Amino acid sequence: MVAVTLAALAVERPAQALASANPSEMLTYMPTELVHSLHTPAQVDGYLSDLAEYDIGQALFQMPRFNKKGKLKLPASNAQMLTLWSECAARYDSEGGADISVTAVFNAALGTRGPNLELAATRANMITAVRSVLTLGVSGVQLDVEPFPETQGFTTLLVELDAMLAAAHSGGTVSVVAPAETSTWKPAYLDRVSQLVGQLDPTFYESELPSAADYEEWVSDGLAYYSANAAPSASIIPVIPSYRANAYHSPITENIATGTTGIEQALSTGDRVNGAGIWWWFGFFEDEDGRYGERYAAADRAAWLAHTVDIAFSP
Repeated sequence: MVAVTLAALAVERPAQALASANPSEMLTYMPTELVHSLHTPAQVDGYLSDLAEYDIGQALFQMPRFNKKGKLKLPASNAQMLTLWSECAARYDSEGGADISVTAVFNAALGTRGPNLELAATRANMITAVRSVLTLGVSGVQLDVEPFPETQGFTTLLVELDAMLAAAHSGGTVSVVAPAETSTWKPAYLDRVSQLVGQLDPTFYESELPSAADYEEWVSDGLAYYSANAAPSASIIPVIPSYRANAYHSPITENIATGTTGIEQALSTGDRVNGAGIWWWFGFFEDEDGRYGERYAAADRAAWLAHTVDIAFSP
């Protein structure tokens, strides 16, 4: 991921955010630089204030990837900053600023160089790594395991993660990054995964679709699939895009406005959608240091405030 500079771009901020969305079910992925590099408490408080103004209650931070044995080496700067973010968020909440949680995202790239989830020893190493990060004060855990597995090893890992968190008396949300494609997780498997987590975050971007209408329909159809097959106990929070173009993603087709329209289409037919997320804050709020295109980023921010956070999401 690209690091951000300390000086954020000037952003026109609203006097106050809209209130229809539940901030605890609105999320964004934060720039890795905000934990890889050191920042002051005052700077972190500023970032928390920015999130609160957009009714975002979940700040997600990417951890280094698990290695082949399921181990994770957390740099000292990451540990220091996760602790500071957790402390600042708790203080910010207690002072009435907002209720913002700090979530650590644990990444695994499966394949010949990635961890084998079918091995008990590998899963044990992964659980140990998650436990060590929890001691830093983070309140949420997310697993981002790709390509998305449909194996016994993955659901067993979730069972073991739940057991560890229960033993540690951790009350934070457990979430998983989930596939938008309805062919990846079959209904029974999606149901099983959703029984083991508190939140599903299907990623609706890089569809390569040719038009906004096609993209909106893809989002709506995907959310209908999740609504029909996920356990009621798991929140469904789709992640919609705000970042520069690449070979798979056109910001003209896929953006906050069109993603929000797809969400509304799903809700209008009775499907369950509990909130929304943004990939990612560096594009949405900071325009990727000018690489995304300010007109796109500004349009995303405007759509989020005027439309997305005003949706009557499912309770």
